[in-house]
Amino acid sequence: MTIAQRLAGRTAIVTGAGAGIGRAIAVRLSQEGAFVACLDIDPAAAAATVALLAVPGVAATCNVADEASVAAAVATVVEARGRVDVLVNNAGIAGPQEPALSTPLDGWQHTLAVNLTGTFLMSRACLPALIEAEGAIVNVASALALVGWTDECAYGPGKAGVVQLTKGMAMDYAGRIRVNCVCPGAVRTPMLESTLPPSADVEATFAEYGKIHPLHQRLAWPEEIADVVLFLSSDDASLITGAALLADAGFTAG
Repeated sequence: MTIAQRLAGRTAIVTGAGAGIGRAIAVRLSQEGAFVACLDIDPAAAAATVALLAVPGVAATCNVADEASVAAAVATVVEARGRVDVLVNNAGIAGPQEPALSTPLDGWQHTLAVNLTGTFLMSRACLPALIEAEGAIVNVASALALVGWTDECAYGPGKAGVVQLTKGMAMDYAGRIRVNCVCPGAVRTPMLESTLPPSADVEATFAEYGKIHPLHQRLAWPEEIADVVLFLSSDDASLITGAALLADAGFTAG
């Protein structure tokens, strides 16, 4: 097997695969030989990602915050492929950009439902197949799981929960699967752009925002996060489980 075939013959599920980091992950895993099931709440977006894959994959509609939707999507993949080797829990939302005092309860609950409960539901649904395959889970958390940030009352705590869920599952299933998460800094995605006010100069704002990263003084690209996810998904990371791997260009180092 060459380095370009690290996931040949394996089946991967990527949630939130319709855009941004999720799309980049799906494309990258496919380039390494994986059959990728692209799950997204937007079926057209998921199908658009499938059209980009190097290895023919499949699109499935899935609301990760809904138990029945998760069960149906995972069952479809398992029935079609007979296995799941890699689960990438990437689906997430920005949530209210507010401090605690002005964060509405429904905004708090919805953010945690997607970002944290969705990761739990997908992991639980895939665990039997992952254990059988001796596979891997990679959760997409955030550098904001580890540091405080203004106007992120719901997002940061939800991602911190993802880090702890990662560590707990890594201990529970050690010796059977590996469970890790990646903690990106600020990544140029449609989700990040959605947090800007309508009047914002996107390019100027992103150029300034990128300065939070000491390493390159710019925002990260989704493809850079996809490379980290590929590593954690592959046998190259055979000794790594329970890790929260920072991919934040030095943001949290200071």
